[in-house]
Amino acid sequence: MTTVQILNGIDTIGGNVVSFTNGSTQLIMDLGVNFAPHLPTASDLYAEGLLPQVPNLFTNEKTREEQPVVFISHLHLDHMGALKYLTRATDVYMSPMSYKLYQSLVQQGLETAPSNAKLHLLEPNIPYQFGNLTVTGYVSDHDEAGALMLKVSDGEHTFVHSGDVRWNGPHPERVTHWVNLLQQETVDLLLLEGTEFSFDNDDKTAGFTEQTLQEHFQKILVASPKLVVINPYERNVERLAALIQSAQSAGRQIVWDQEFSQILQDVLQIDALVLNQDVTWDAIEQNPQAYVVQNHFKDLRELNHFTQPFRYLHLNGEPLGDYDPRYQALVRYLKQRQVALELLGASGHAKTTDLVQIAQAVHAKLTLPWHSFKPERLADALKAQGLPVQVPVKNEIFEF
Repeated sequence: MTTVQILNGIDTIGGNVVSFTNGSTQLIMDLGVNFAPHLPTASDLYAEGLLPQVPNLFTNEKTREEQPVVFISHLHLDHMGALKYLTRATDVYMSPMSYKLYQSLVQQGLETAPSNAKLHLLEPNIPYQFGNLTVTGYVSDHDEAGALMLKVSDGEHTFVHSGDVRWNGPHPERVTHWVNLLQQETVDLLLLEGTEFSFDNDDKTAGFTEQTLQEHFQKILVASPKLVVINPYERNVERLAALIQSAQSAGRQIVWDQEFSQILQDVLQIDALVLNQDVTWDAIEQNPQAYVVQNHFKDLRELNHFTQPFRYLHLNGEPLGDYDPRYQALVRYLKQRQVALELLGASGHAKTTDLVQIAQAVHAKLTLPWHSFKPERLADALKAQGLPVQVPVKNEIFEF
């Protein structure tokens, strides 16, 4: 018998954790943690239920003889942020691209070194056997280049963790590929993210895609004589590379901080210009229309070296949203500088219509919506299409 337990992440955007157990083998898919700055320690997070209740992973109590094996669908904090809290040696699998990015983030001090995580590569399209369970990862499209869809099989049943996914990004063929593969077999359980069902505006076609974001970015660079400052997210390395190309097309060069430039070198082998090393603030002051400056929130005061007006584009960098107290600090600083906060982001998540289409194509015996503030909205949309669906509750167990 295989049991599937939803440990976290049902009615939140993030903190996703699901367990697959067969005999003595337990596989944990994703190990995210929700934003909770008021709970600084692992024991606090565990006590409040923000870490999944898996004693072997997060306490000194050992309830299973065989240590669980962890799989990370992608490197966003809400899917892997709890790795640093592991209390004993644990095998952790992720895609080669995610592994490369993770190593760079740790070296740059942008991610805490996971002392108890024994990292392994999960090569795409290759089945990995763990007891009676087989895990196969398929390259997907999200705003982290190493994102995977994860499939688990016990020989009789097939379970699918979609991971975070979009179908209107730069690699729709990846999603089409794994959707087509799943159509050729019987999927017993599909865990499907429902992020875009969280919001009331229900904008099925509005908003930037990665492509239109770059087009708009180029227009800003061409039209503005001012210095343009950008705040992107370091884990979206494909967007960083595209920003460099867009800036070059507009006759500008992007100047990066040391951390971002090292990530570009480590992950994509791109030699980037480094602020205060290759380009100085004096040079930027003299010719602002020739440059774009990347600025991380923690280095916000670095912009004091530039005395002229500038434009500030927030490209999904930190702080990630207004739920973070740092967001208001950013707003206050820009107001003091008389600079508008311009939001120029693109979602890494599928449109509502695309999520329904994915579920229809896979046509699982049962679909579980999660990773959404409003999972019931996705459930209702799927029920309207005649699909079997159930909104799970935390720690609910499904037996196969």
